Amino acid sequence: MGSQRPRTAKPDPQDWGDDTWLHPLPLPEVEEGGESMLEAWHEADRDFDEAFGPTQPSQQAPLSVDTQDWRRAIPARGAAALSADALMLVARRNNRVCPQPRQWARLYQLLQGDHHPDLAPPPLERPLWAELSSLQKRVCLRGQIEWAERRGKLVEVAQFFQELDEGDWVHMG
Repeated sequence: MGSQRPRTAKPDPQDWGDDTWLHPLPLPEVEEGGESMLEAWHEADRDFDEAFGPTQPSQQAPLSVDTQDWRRAIPARGAAALSADALMLVARRNNRVCPQPRQWARLYQLLQGDHHPDLAPPPLERPLWAELSSLQKRVCLRGQIEWAERRGKLVEVAQFFQELDEGDWVHMG
């Protein structure tokens, strides 16, 4: 049938040519006075540290778990600063995935999803809910938030999120 590979003998080191590669690598010249080298190292380390300023907390996505903090971060009705990305920061806070099924159904009704064929319904049917991963559910929620942004309904979604308690969210894990 197929051709068999010929058996080869183990390589013979004598067939490798000269053996200069077997000699140790040359070492760089070492200067005496280890303290001066240590001082040079510390100076270089200080220069490196000074090149970067101290870490500052993010103003865009505060890490506080106080729910009142993020609620104040959502702009008032009609504010232009609201975006799908800003709402996704809220939706992902504290390892959130999406609203619980009943709450998500309320959001879909708020957006009048039955009247908009281009708005995908949330995956609320039991078999589908159980089959989807947390990330897939989050992507679905993101799609609805982006739809709301295109339709100018982000303020309604933001207000809906403000009304939700932490227990009204599905969390990772």
